[in-house]
Amino acid sequence: MPLLLVVFAPAIAALLVGLLPRNRLSRWVIGVPALLFVFLVGQLSATEPLSVDIPWATSLGVTLALQLDGLALAFALVVTGIGTLVLLYAGSYFGDDRAYVRFSGITLLFMAAMLGIVLSRNLLLIFVFWEITSITSYLLIGFNNESVEARNGARQALLVTAAGGLALLAGIILIGQVAGTYNIDQLLATPNVLRDSSLYAPILLLVLAGAFTKSAQWPFHFWLPGAMAAPTPASTYLHSATMVKAGVFLLARLSPLLSGTDLWLGLLGGFGLFTFVYAGLFALKQTDLKAILAYSTVSWLGALVAVQAPGTQLGAIALIVGVLAHALYKGALFLVAGSIDHETGTRDIRLLGALARPMPLTFAGALIAAASMAGIPPLMGFLSKETFLVTALDEALRAPWNTIFPAAAVIGSILTVTIAIRVLWDTFIANRQGELPKHPHEAPWPMWIGPLVLGATAILLPLALTLVLDSLVSTGTSSILGQPTEVHLHLFEGINTPLILSTIAIAAGLLLFAFRRPLLRGMAGLPEGNPSAIFRWSVETALPGVAEGLTRRLQNGRLRVYLLTVMGFLLVMVISAIALAQVDIIDEAVLAGFDPLAAFICVLIMIGAIVGTIVPTRLSTVVILGIEGALIALLFAIFGAPDLAFTQLMIEVITLSLFVLAFHFLPDTFRYRRPNLRRAIDVLFAVALGVMITLLPLVTIANRVAPSTSSWYIENSVPEGQGHNVVNVILVDFRGMDTQGEIIVLTIAGMGVVALLRLRPSAQPRGRHIPTGSETPVHDPDGESERSSSSTTEEQLAEQT
Repeated sequence: MPLLLVVFAPAIAALLVGLLPRNRLSRWVIGVPALLFVFLVGQLSATEPLSVDIPWATSLGVTLALQLDGLALAFALVVTGIGTLVLLYAGSYFGDDRAYVRFSGITLLFMAAMLGIVLSRNLLLIFVFWEITSITSYLLIGFNNESVEARNGARQALLVTAAGGLALLAGIILIGQVAGTYNIDQLLATPNVLRDSSLYAPILLLVLAGAFTKSAQWPFHFWLPGAMAAPTPASTYLHSATMVKAGVFLLARLSPLLSGTDLWLGLLGGFGLFTFVYAGLFALKQTDLKAILAYSTVSWLGALVAVQAPGTQLGAIALIVGVLAHALYKGALFLVAGSIDHETGTRDIRLLGALARPMPLTFAGALIAAASMAGIPPLMGFLSKETFLVTALDEALRAPWNTIFPAAAVIGSILTVTIAIRVLWDTFIANRQGELPKHPHEAPWPMWIGPLVLGATAILLPLALTLVLDSLVSTGTSSILGQPTEVHLHLFEGINTPLILSTIAIAAGLLLFAFRRPLLRGMAGLPEGNPSAIFRWSVETALPGVAEGLTRRLQNGRLRVYLLTVMGFLLVMVISAIALAQVDIIDEAVLAGFDPLAAFICVLIMIGAIVGTIVPTRLSTVVILGIEGALIALLFAIFGAPDLAFTQLMIEVITLSLFVLAFHFLPDTFRYRRPNLRRAIDVLFAVALGVMITLLPLVTIANRVAPSTSSWYIENSVPEGQGHNVVNVILVDFRGMDTQGEIIVLTIAGMGVVALLRLRPSAQPRGRHIPTGSETPVHDPDGESERSSSSTTEEQLAEQT
């Protein structure tokens, strides 16, 4: 039960935010995640993880299954801890109480969704919370809804992550089909069931599509820099601690089921390492402080994906430590960026500089965070970089990964050091190049306390390895590997290869920063190759163009096109399903019950159908259709269904009457002819459709998997429905609500027709709304050449009707 409160308490608080007194709003809002954080810290010493499993939609395989294992605890601490500081920060960042109310409500909903993701033990439940994060992040990114940049960034993030969510849903469904369950604990009981399946590759690709879009891996990374239009508190929460970590978390959660294959190693290693280096390079090109932090976030997310590629204990350790370290230093730097923007009026590092004196407390937080990001001991970032390099040097890596991984790790680490130095130097230490929009001064205490708290944590955690970090990393690693693991971290293990590479990365980063100006000038001419432009072209140009073309072709007002499209698709699907399923076509019992009289009537029905397409007048066609209906009623009577025969006759009489009344207002004869080719296509299509309709009942009868419901209706018509007319009892009793719904639909349609008829211009002849004049060009209903005579126009309009 405590886990239910952990997930739903933020959601309940979000609903109550608008009801709280404004003068007490801040403390109440901050209190919810703070209390949750304290509760979660208390679980560090728990011997058994908390869990709850409540039946929900059991027929769909969905249960409200939650568990606070080591992996969930690590991420939940980040979600609630950073969330507390962000809400405290936002109270001063937003001067308007209404803006703070709206922001805190959305943020608390997002927090609940993130906690739901990390605590869930059911894949479908994870997906539900996954989609809630997409929706709430859209609201946070587009918080400044009057800004075009914010709206575009929010839309772009939503489209990319929602598309990945659809892929993830498909992957989850395939997992359920293969394993027979969506429960993670049951899946872990048979960890090889997915790897041994022929659907392993599609499952992996679909899951990676969902994870990569959420965690901004190349080529889906572009949404994250575009989301920097969000308010800084939102950027801090979404892009340092929560949303972008969801994909990384999902990969870790499913690692015992999907890792250990060359495909897993190649995809995670390739995309992760490329993103690590690629985003690090383009972070150097940026001049907006938040854009620099955004690209550096993308870069480290690539590293967090890459360390999971080997599927080893070293990679799991690097992941847990890396997630914690990144949340601490990147959360602090985002908060610092917001304070700078708030107090100076700009985030452009070309204008900033010399802020250490007017903003000393903010500078102190930035100094610790930048040092941790660069991997300076004894900070948390140093421990993270050490575990990352140890994973890159793992002897278990085979060629060519034993070369690619260390090389990319060192290059990316050098770029990370350079970025950290640039953020600190150009903002706080370098001489200012000009006047700032606002006179700089220290931010209010709620805005500088966050970076200092995160900085202090980055210092204290490595110094308290045996007290806190070892236990957290051990349980987290055990959750990832699916087996008990004990981890003992060491801040200094002597002079070894990872330490040497770390030192080289720091020295090379300093050197690269010293020569950054010629490097940046050289990079300025390089094309970014950013998929964002392709995405914008796809959404703003290609998609509307395709939609317009399809609409012009398929929604053109011609009944023939509608029939060909809808029924043609149905025809292809049904025939393909019958062919691929390799089922029996005809049951022997059907052939044994051959009745010559019924066969003769069927021949008459077919002849009548053919004649109905040939006769020149509409009235003749209607009469033939009525005869067809009467013959069908006769068939029902022959096969012992007089009730159905009577119902069929009544329907035919009513339909025939309506047709006669409607055609009274139309020309008597069909006066135009379609081209022969088009008529041939129509004939072939009609024949194919008739074959399909014939095959459907035959295949259904021959491959019945359950008893027919007709016998049940016959047996229960009198005792349950108190009626001997089975058809009537079905319509008004057993399926009375269906009948009522159909009556309502027909009534609404009839009212619509009456309304349209009443809207006719009064100048037109009653019964025929036909344009006057001999030179009014109108297209015929099937796309033939335009005709200008009023008589031809009348025929065309009649045919369309």
